[in-house]
Amino acid sequence: MSEFFAMASRDELWSRGALVETRLTHGQAHQSGTEIIASDSFDDRGLREELRRACDAAGAISRDIARLTDARIRMVTTATYGGSVSVQTTIVVTIADVSVVTTPENLISDHAALARLLASTAARHPDRPLPIVWRNGSGAVLLHEAAGHAAEHQHPPLSWPRWLRARDESAAGFADLLAGELPRAVRRESFRDVPLPRMTSVKVEQNGAPFELPTRRIEIHLVSGGAYEPLTESVTIRVAIADLVQNDRPKRLSPFTIRASRREIARALIGAEGRPQRYPGVICSREGQELFVASHAPLLVTAELA
Repeated sequence: MSEFFAMASRDELWSRGALVETRLTHGQAHQSGTEIIASDSFDDRGLREELRRACDAAGAISRDIARLTDARIRMVTTATYGGSVSVQTTIVVTIADVSVVTTPENLISDHAALARLLASTAARHPDRPLPIVWRNGSGAVLLHEAAGHAAEHQHPPLSWPRWLRARDESAAGFADLLAGELPRAVRRESFRDVPLPRMTSVKVEQNGAPFELPTRRIEIHLVSGGAYEPLTESVTIRVAIADLVQNDRPKRLSPFTIRASRREIARALIGAEGRPQRYPGVICSREGQELFVASHAPLLVTAELA
């Protein structure tokens, strides 16, 4: 039995409030077993026009983008058909080489938050590792790499803190990432790509976790990227904005990188507080396919990580 998939995507690049470039791509794919036949032409022209109109309808956000004259912005709107039409818009906002990933409804507030975080000057990095407080939902990125990608690769689960929860949520159902459950949704970046089980929305929660702020600590606000190496089960987190806090006085740090095995991360999780906060997005790359993954996490505390 052949499965049918179709997609249209509009990709726009803005710089200092001006539209620099716009591209529209579309195509369809028939999958039968392990064979995929993809084409940039449509058997159904009516469906092609419906998907194109769905992409164009999301362009109303352009008026807001034009007002952000201090930023470089890439907006990608994708309309897909796999039985019904679904539309998603992802926006990457970059100021001074630091980026956040957001959606139309959060564009203005996330842009303002990024501008505020970039206002401070950097201090010297501490000489030794310190406990880390993961603010602003940034702990979701840590669990995305250490638990989510491990689940995608079907690595055996670890012994995580009993108070910790991390699951992937999608229209296809929930997956317990800490238990090693494979994400339920099958996703692809374009009609030419092979569909894979991929994370859609990572939600980290705590239930009765211990919590104590270390007197001297690093507080992470924003990361610039992360990676999971499946052969060594190691995690890399590139930190874009963080503070060194001592006696409740914060000093901004220059960007740095954290590297640890997922077992070290599981052992390092020592506390959490509050409800999950929305982190301003993650662009997840696997097998060359880049996909937006929504992310939420409470305030997390880890022991020292190198």
